[in-house]
Amino acid sequence: MKSKYIRLTIEIIVWTGFIIFPLILFPTVQPYVDQGIINGPALGVIIAHSLLLVFYYFNYYYALPKFYFTRKYTTYFPIVGSYLLVLILIMMSDANYNPLPSPPFVYAKTAFLISIILRFMMMMLLSLGFASYNRLKKAEEEKLKSELSYLKAQINPHFLFNTLNSIYALSVKKSDVAPESVSRLASIMRYVITDAAQDTVSLEKEINYVSAYVELEKLRLTQKVKLNYSVTGNFSGKQVSPMLFIPLVENAFKHGVSTVEESYINIAFKTEGNAVYLNIQNSKPKTDKTNNNGLGIENVKKRLQLLYSGKHSLQINEDGNQFSVNLVLTLND
Repeated sequence: MKSKYIRLTIEIIVWTGFIIFPLILFPTVQPYVDQGIINGPALGVIIAHSLLLVFYYFNYYYALPKFYFTRKYTTYFPIVGSYLLVLILIMMSDANYNPLPSPPFVYAKTAFLISIILRFMMMMLLSLGFASYNRLKKAEEEKLKSELSYLKAQINPHFLFNTLNSIYALSVKKSDVAPESVSRLASIMRYVITDAAQDTVSLEKEINYVSAYVELEKLRLTQKVKLNYSVTGNFSGKQVSPMLFIPLVENAFKHGVSTVEESYINIAFKTEGNAVYLNIQNSKPKTDKTNNNGLGIENVKKRLQLLYSGKHSLQINEDGNQFSVNLVLTLND
């Protein structure tokens, strides 16, 4: 809403200058201030430029989107040509509208006609340029939104599949925590279905969601897994793209947990100002033969590049014993 008011203010200033500038520049166009009247050339400028402004908005909001951009050129150009013809007839109907009176200017009438056509062409090209730019910008935004929706849609089934596998394992073992895990999953899925559908959510709510996921995963961990999870700093008052951190956290539980070997997972969230820090380390059990750099991490990389280009740093390191992730994300005010 604020950007609309700024744009409106700029347009008013520009168009006011567009009309007033010739009145100041050319002596023959200046009003007779002492007599309290507007002379013929001044009135001609006001009429011509007012009609040109009407054409600009008519072309921008109606003729271009309805005919030009839909390739209905046989309709568009006759409409534009007719408007130009009407403008010329109005301006040439009174010789006093010409700021270059004849005599002494031999070709004053021709020069005036050319000036009308040139000003009309300027308005036509200006409206076409802005309309084309806005269409391109809107198309890029739609493409970005579509790609982000696709990436977000990838996360939900991936997360649900892995979580259901965990609950299934608990059920097979007839674990007493299986019913609790189903209840926690239901709470998480409510967030996924409602809040995660938005473009942004509060950072505090997103961290609570990750914390709920960690608590759900803890239900299936054995004594052989050491889990350290910490959240420090002020997370209120900030907005973030939903489900941005969960693939990284999920990856640690997927590949860092072993039922036969000693293993560990360290997850730490921290905020400093508008910066969010996520540090993850997990062990690499020998029994885990899957590829660590899977769909989830690639998904996060793409979303970070699309949403936070130049505002994030993601470092992923892997050796024979440990997999680590360090993410620094700068959020908008």
